[in-house]
Amino acid sequence: MGKTWVISAACALLIVGGSYFYLESAPKPKGFPTIKVQKGTIEKQAVAVGNIVPSHSISIKSQFNGIVGKIYVKVGQSIKQGEPLIEVRPNPTPQNLTDALTDLMRSEADLEAAIKTLSNLEILVNKDIIPKNYNDYISARSKLKSTQADVLQKRQKLALIRGGEATIGNASFTSTIYAPIDGTVLNRKVEIGEPIISTESSQAATEVMSVADMNNFIFKGSVNEHDAALLSPGMSARLTIAPYPDVEISGTLTKVALQSDKLNTQKNNKSAQKSFENGFGIEIGELKVPKNVSLRSGFSATARITLSKSENTLTLPERALQFDGNAPYVLIPNSSAQGFHKQKIILGLSDGINVEVLEGVALHQEIIDYSMFNGAADD
Repeated sequence: MGKTWVISAACALLIVGGSYFYLESAPKPKGFPTIKVQKGTIEKQAVAVGNIVPSHSISIKSQFNGIVGKIYVKVGQSIKQGEPLIEVRPNPTPQNLTDALTDLMRSEADLEAAIKTLSNLEILVNKDIIPKNYNDYISARSKLKSTQADVLQKRQKLALIRGGEATIGNASFTSTIYAPIDGTVLNRKVEIGEPIISTESSQAATEVMSVADMNNFIFKGSVNEHDAALLSPGMSARLTIAPYPDVEISGTLTKVALQSDKLNTQKNNKSAQKSFENGFGIEIGELKVPKNVSLRSGFSATARITLSKSENTLTLPERALQFDGNAPYVLIPNSSAQGFHKQKIILGLSDGINVEVLEGVALHQEIIDYSMFNGAADD
């Protein structure tokens, strides 16, 4: 009996020892870094870089040459339409003033001659020497009206040159610039005593200030031609503004340019940037600005416009994907000697980082992270 027990114990030890040796020497499944299939939202977006600007802003320019005489408003001041902004004081050259005076004297002399000629002909008409439809009499009356109008025009011109004001018929003209809209003064580009070039000059007119409606802001920026082809007014957008990086402002795409901003850029301009040569301008309006955010004209901003969106869908990082030609697949870990098998999948929307998986995997299923795989799947 004792001998049998000893033999049984020895056999058991041999079996246990052999099993341990086999398990230790057998190939073990490889341990690969894995990620899990998750549920999430995938958005395909167009990104635009630009600025926050007022929806309606204008540049103020003068219709008269001269120098700045008075400035009635300050930068940041709210103004109403018709309120005086700047007085432009005429500053004619001696030659211009002399020419205006000489032209007026000549016209007045012509007027005196026309009055005398008509008076002489009226005497003849009153004595029935000539009829009222006599050509010279009719021409004299027409000449008088013409010279009267010419004198009036020369007097008004001289008044504008001297004082910057004149009345023509029921209309009054002045060199003082008045606000064309309600708004806020954004900037002022002239000081008292500076010369002003008018809009009638052959040179570029002087911009004296800018006025804008600060109650309504929009985003103006540019997108590349690939994104422009997919955009249409009405798409939703989200803005991130540089001074408020943690605040997101929603809006609606209101305009997409039909022509590239850089279409007319000179091709031989080597200093021109090539990154947005075919940039298309866009505008985003209907901004929903939080009460604690104060916008200013010129704030730099980035807009993300939603092109398409999938919510509550299975997602994977794109780094986990492999491709057999155009067919995508992932690696599923298993207990085989190789440690994994290939699983074909069908992809949906991608945002460049994560991708939607329509078929082939299940929620929370483990997938080998191919970015950490070092090409072992190709063995």
